[in-house]
Amino acid sequence: MLPIIHLDGNPFPMYGLMAIAGGVFAGVVALVKRRAFSLRVRDVLLLFTFATIGAMVGARLFGVIGHMFKHGGEPGFWTAESLLRAFNSGGGVFYGGLLGGIGLAVAWAKIGHIDLKSMFDAAAYVGLAFQSIGRLGCYFAGCCYGIVLASGAHFPVQLLEAGFCFAALLAFLIVRPERRWPKLPLFPVYIITYAVGRFILEFLRGDANRGVWILSTSQWIGLALIALAVVWLRKSKHCARED
Repeated sequence: MLPIIHLDGNPFPMYGLMAIAGGVFAGVVALVKRRAFSLRVRDVLLLFTFATIGAMVGARLFGVIGHMFKHGGEPGFWTAESLLRAFNSGGGVFYGGLLGGIGLAVAWAKIGHIDLKSMFDAAAYVGLAFQSIGRLGCYFAGCCYGIVLASGAHFPVQLLEAGFCFAALLAFLIVRPERRWPKLPLFPVYIITYAVGRFILEFLRGDANRGVWILSTSQWIGLALIALAVVWLRKSKHCARED
């Protein structure tokens, strides 16, 4: 772990640095792929800006909700100061960031008259690109850690997830599904790919108090998103037949 590094004598959290690096990488991928989805540079930059804002807020809000489930029964928790401290502390929840980013990006796409399918198809690449680097921040910060191995060390599940996302991104870049299957919506494919991988990797997580019944909160959210993605794919297939 390396939670803090010093840049020009000033401390800087690796979690934030990896998030920035992931954002830059995702932005580069979006600009490289924009022509495949008929998006202008201006569209990409504005969508990326609004999605980033939405992701930051959504991730923190989901983090606060999780914090409520864990500590809501403690004396003095339900105060504005306590909730604000929970919002400002630590990182965030990826699925919350995903939903928040989508929400604000869709809102801007409606305002800017940007084709939603093009936006969502590009977002499949952007999401995988960000996660392939951003998840490294969890490894350096020591959060989201894995189960304890026989050696006493924690299994580096964060690195495995980052590698999984990068492999999925490479598969997208090599196959170029937007050319092979132009009517196929890529975003639900991305959601299913990530959610299935995340569901499996959750069993290798070692941090406690994340579950609801027999599964973790992320696994329940993943199952719900998979169901929605399947409905999305079935609906798009039905529409394609009608065309």
